[in-house]
Amino acid sequence: MVLLLSFDLPRNTKQERKQANLYRKRLVELGFSMKQFSLYEREVLSINTKNKLVQTLNEEIPDTGLITLYLLPDEVNDKQVTILGKNAPHYTIGRPRLIVF
Repeated sequence: MVLLLSFDLPRNTKQERKQANLYRKRLVELGFSMKQFSLYEREVLSINTKNKLVQTLNEEIPDTGLITLYLLPDEVNDKQVTILGKNAPHYTIGRPRLIVF
């Protein structure tokens, strides 16, 4: 399964931009990889892991933020097509720092 996360965080003030950037970094720490600027994804192998991630995201979202999560089964995710331009940036994926028992 893949957990697809889209979010909207205001960036009108310096403080809001700082919060948005910290939240993006936190998503990477949690094992998400950036698909687009406000669209991240992470593979989850169990419902327990998904529930723990949702709980963590709920606790850490900035007060003015909005996130939407989609749980995509492998059948849907395996059919996705990504088209990259010749100068499109490539991102490396960090190791998740959220451990679920």
